[in-house]
Amino acid sequence: MDNNTFKSVAFGGFDKQDVIAYIQRTAQETAAAQDALRKENDDLRVENESLSSQLATLRYQLETLRSEHEQLKGEAALDDALRQELEVLRPQAERLAREVESLRPDAEAYTRFQGQIGAIECEARKRAADLEDETHSRLRKTTEAFRAQYQALMDVFESTASYVNSELRKVEVNLTQLPRALDRSGAELEQLTALLEGREETEEA
Repeated sequence: MDNNTFKSVAFGGFDKQDVIAYIQRTAQETAAAQDALRKENDDLRVENESLSSQLATLRYQLETLRSEHEQLKGEAALDDALRQELEVLRPQAERLAREVESLRPDAEAYTRFQGQIGAIECEARKRAADLEDETHSRLRKTTEAFRAQYQALMDVFESTASYVNSELRKVEVNLTQLPRALDRSGAELEQLTALLEGREETEEA
């Protein structure tokens, strides 16, 4: 009887109370061991469900990151389109500047011509000068407005390009690390599954 020692009696072998006490103690130890195994099995099931939930969450995050990556690609394409539009506007700005310069000699010649007219034409000369000033003012305002718009678009483009590049780098880092985390979670899940199957086979045996 293993390490248990039973008292002998004169008739009938071992002492009955010792045998009964040993059987009861063995039954209690067996029940306790079964309860411990049952609890460990429940804990493993809970952990397995938790890992399954984490794996599903990681897969969802992966799909989200892929979707964000595609969105960032679309924003980058939009930035390229804005850059092309800016390049289209650049010749127009240069053309306006050339028109201003081409109008300057005419205005100066007109002013010199008006300077040769007598007092009778002073009012007409003044009106012409005012018209010239107004023309120059409008052209200057138009040019300045265009330059401000161009600079604003360039600022928006540079800011957006910097943000897109930063987000793309984050996505690339996350995508690089994600397969490693999934592989590790998968390996741990397989180990837990194997351990759980081994426990169940032991209980059935």
